[in-house]
Amino acid sequence: MKHCVFYLIRYVPNASTGQFINIGVFLHCPQARFLDCLFTDDFRGVQQFHPQADLEFLQELQPHFEQEISENEKRLPAYLDGIQGSYSTLIQMSDPQPTEADDLEAKLSQLFKSYIHPEGAATRRPDTRMRIKRRLADALERQGLIGDKRFESDIPSARWDGPGDGFVFDFAYTVPNAARELRLIHALSLRRDNELAETLKLKFSTVRSRLPSPRLTVAHEDIDDPSNAVVRSSQEALRDRHIFLVALAQFDEFAQSVRAELLP
Repeated sequence: MKHCVFYLIRYVPNASTGQFINIGVFLHCPQARFLDCLFTDDFRGVQQFHPQADLEFLQELQPHFEQEISENEKRLPAYLDGIQGSYSTLIQMSDPQPTEADDLEAKLSQLFKSYIHPEGAATRRPDTRMRIKRRLADALERQGLIGDKRFESDIPSARWDGPGDGFVFDFAYTVPNAARELRLIHALSLRRDNELAETLKLKFSTVRSRLPSPRLTVAHEDIDDPSNAVVRSSQEALRDRHIFLVALAQFDEFAQSVRAELLP
């Protein structure tokens, strides 16, 4: 079980009365470097509570915070401290409340049903980089790789390209064979992270110029629309540099292959 905290997000249309309705929840697990949120997409209760509510503004909260979490994944505690002070009128955060979880995604859904929308879960796209990375880490953890001294997390690209932008690969290991081949792993969303795909292409080119036979595997969401222009652009950018792609549905199989490579 992992120690976590959660915050309820409240809609407070009248600061003088202080009356509110819960519209979302954040779950933060420092141990897993995890932060995610769920907001309601059913605003009938909000309209009954405040008929003048700006529903367009409220509907944008989920993608807004998803983007901010992605941009601040290296400084999640500081980001949380910042937004607690920033949203203090119309949108307010509760004080942090402790909880425990073994499955963080399931815990977030449970909190949402308990405090926001008992009838069901919110609609959200399961393709943010942080969610993909969390699902990948769960698959690797099931194979006993997370915490294994042979399997690294958060590897700075500065090892190969020198001090620069501070880019960090998610995971890495070295195959215990005569060639000592490097294996890098990084998560992204093919739908959302086109710029990151370009960055990975450049970073891996530098690694390949300095090491014999390295390999980079990119873990991504399941794709139900392979004709999507952004998806195709990301795929082409990665495959152009002989970068391997593995979809969410294949994460467990991929984790098993990593474990097999690391076995003595």
